[in-house]
Amino acid sequence: MGLFSALSSSSRKYIKSSQTTSSSRQLHVVLKKEKAPSALHSSIRICSNLVAATLVLLSLVTVIVLLNTGMYHRHVIINEPTFDSARYTAYGQSCLVDADGFVANSCSDVEVSTTTPAAWTAVGGLLARQWLATSSAPYFVTTCLTGDPGDPTGWVALIFLAGYDAFPLCQPPGGPQVIAGMAMAETTTRIEHPDGLYMLTVFADQAPGQSVVHVNSDWTTDVVVSNCNQSLIDVDGITAVDLIGINTVEHAMPLGRRYMATGFSYEIVVDISAIAANGQWAWWNVGRDSNKAIRISWDTGHDVAHSDELIALQLILSLGALGLVSSDFYLTIQGLRGFLLRKPVMTYDLLAGLERRKLLLLVVSLGALPSLLYADVSRIYYETANGNLIWYLSTILVGIHVAFTSLFVVSLADFIPSISAYVLTFSPTLFAYSTILSVFIAWNSQHANVSNEYNNADFVLGLNISGLLRPSGAYTSDGIETAMSHMATLTFTIVVVCMLVSIAYSSLRRKLRHGTFFMHVAWTKTNSFLDRCNAPRYVSGLPLDQVHAIKIGNKLYCKPSTQAVLGFATLVNEKPPSESDDKVKPSAPAKDVPMTLVSVYHLVPSIWHVYRWLPAWLSPSVVGRVEKNQFKAVDKQGGERRLGQKRCYHHRGTCIN
Repeated sequence: MGLFSALSSSSRKYIKSSQTTSSSRQLHVVLKKEKAPSALHSSIRICSNLVAATLVLLSLVTVIVLLNTGMYHRHVIINEPTFDSARYTAYGQSCLVDADGFVANSCSDVEVSTTTPAAWTAVGGLLARQWLATSSAPYFVTTCLTGDPGDPTGWVALIFLAGYDAFPLCQPPGGPQVIAGMAMAETTTRIEHPDGLYMLTVFADQAPGQSVVHVNSDWTTDVVVSNCNQSLIDVDGITAVDLIGINTVEHAMPLGRRYMATGFSYEIVVDISAIAANGQWAWWNVGRDSNKAIRISWDTGHDVAHSDELIALQLILSLGALGLVSSDFYLTIQGLRGFLLRKPVMTYDLLAGLERRKLLLLVVSLGALPSLLYADVSRIYYETANGNLIWYLSTILVGIHVAFTSLFVVSLADFIPSISAYVLTFSPTLFAYSTILSVFIAWNSQHANVSNEYNNADFVLGLNISGLLRPSGAYTSDGIETAMSHMATLTFTIVVVCMLVSIAYSSLRRKLRHGTFFMHVAWTKTNSFLDRCNAPRYVSGLPLDQVHAIKIGNKLYCKPSTQAVLGFATLVNEKPPSESDDKVKPSAPAKDVPMTLVSVYHLVPSIWHVYRWLPAWLSPSVVGRVEKNQFKAVDKQGGERRLGQKRCYHHRGTCIN
């Protein structure tokens, strides 16, 4: 009886082993007959993965570039050749200025009402003294507005142009226009005058300051006129010398008050004598006696509070994202190498698997979050040297942030219980690329509007232009509306439309190929590996249709490419011979090699043997082991639930059940 029992047990083991071997052989035959992905399909996947990895790298590169351009601390003079010609409009052409100020009744009612009557009288007195006007030969003063001509309610400044013998033109027909003086009036605030002041910057042809070289924070240079007269005038007409010269102070807080960006501008007289005749300037104003070609502009700048924290945080997150995506990059390079050598390769769609890489999505999204601050900062430098570059880089990062944040939110649906076995699908690749591109295009199409809105914030004192009070620098300290606030509706619309398009594309494609709009995932319960991974519940971009599985008898096997999409990598204890030898030596079939499945995040550290130098408890958790195509989940309480300190090598993997 004992002998019979032993023989019976041995027979059962032999039969079970034979069945397993038979299934493995059948699987091997099916895999040989399985149609390999087309070269076009493989190349598209490889290129898509490389672009996706580049997007992560772009975040780090952009941070470095923006740091070099002064993203957190910057100042630069607005000195573009087209600025004045695009923004100057005529306002008045009747004022006369003699030794006492504005000649009585010479200015129009519209001009006089620009400020309070007392302040207007004070402005006339300052111009008379600083221009060295005489009663025998009063100056002919033209007033111009500078601001966006298409926005009759937006920011504005008042320009005074003085002529010796005639009224100057706001927009001369071309070339030099001789003037006796120039001045600009705006509003501002000071700590002791929170309700606002008028400020006046004056250039006098008969008493010009010295021209000196001004170095901007991006190492570009401009020539400015030093020691120009700058004054403050309150609403009662009381004047004082302005020792600061600051016009605008605005606060943007897209990341909260701790990381507040404070923008500022100083009125400044720029000497363009050396560059006026280079062909880029349509016209310019030049002093008759000083022979200085000048324009009044602004030295704009900003500072970001606690910027060191932001820099450190973004560098850490960017490097962390590179570390998290490094294994997928390695797998893609391996696939590319095999593809170029015309060898069988495993390719997969990284973007399709992002929903199973929630940590990567979160880190990339947080790493790109400061782009909201960058967008607010860059609009300060609209129409300045390198200003557009900063804006373009910022909007690329905004697109990455929006796309990855949206994918992260969608991935959270997996945590909500569902009673249905059908899942709505979308194309993560189409969604990600279309969202990034659409956000970039949309934000850049609104660059001028968003930049102009920066100067249209709430103000405490403005200029009365033709009966309408308009902002001119004396802004409140409450903070301006952020660029994201301006673009929120359009950005949200882009996300929704791109998601709907990707859902429609994926569903229609599935209907044409498989006859159904929805993906049925109940079959994953029959595969021990996929059952361990948990199927998606509401919406997914994973390739989990049953047609993607290998069927042998009543068993469904999961392909290595699907395992990679799901975020898992295969490790073995011995280096695969195909990787060490030019000619593969006779050895056990790949399917008989004991394999270990770990999270794809740990692939590169494992094959670089990083964990050999760390305590065993810091080594990665093992998801499961594979022997003869059978997946066995590791008991969480078991002794082999961590990889340990042994040497590991990457293996392309095998189909598993």
